[in-house]
Amino acid sequence: MKTIEHDGQVFVLKSDMENAIQSRLSKMSSRAAEAEQQAAQLQESIDSMNGRLGALDNLQSQIEDYKGQLEQANGRFSRYQTVSKYGMTDPEQMELIEWQYERTMGKRNKKDQQPLADWLDSLVQDPTTAPIALRPHIQALSTATESQAAPVESAPSPSPLPQPPRVNNGAIQAPASSEGLLERGLTDLDFYREHREAIKKAFYNRS
Repeated sequence: MKTIEHDGQVFVLKSDMENAIQSRLSKMSSRAAEAEQQAAQLQESIDSMNGRLGALDNLQSQIEDYKGQLEQANGRFSRYQTVSKYGMTDPEQMELIEWQYERTMGKRNKKDQQPLADWLDSLVQDPTTAPIALRPHIQALSTATESQAAPVESAPSPSPLPQPPRVNNGAIQAPASSEGLLERGLTDLDFYREHREAIKKAFYNRS
């Protein structure tokens, strides 16, 4: 850049000054363009990250929903196991019991609340404490439980039939003749057993 000194002052040529200003503006414009390009790229990255963050938020929300559904399913299954052990498996009975349980516990202080199993046990033990809506079901359940627990009386075993008296005890045996053996054997079974061979022999030799 050329300069001219006049009256103790240094002056720059107008043409050189314009060139210098133009060069400076050109550099500033180039830098501005680069900055704008970088800003655009950065905005694209931010938008992309926002999209990913949004997808992550959606996934996290879905995971929380699934966790809630799983907890509800586990709770329903646990309650079903608790109620079904009493033989109450009808869906309407289950809904009625769950509704009445939630209603009853909602009226109690937190320290006085009971698990469903303990609450049902207390109602079965004393059906008069059951809510009116559940009382018929609990009373029927208690009646069935008592009938199952009652001992079954066994039928009395039949007494043995009395044996007929032996009319031949002490009787004097008849002479061991052939006719006497046959007649005695026909009328006295014990005598026949004792003298079977002799009676058979007398029968075959009677002629």
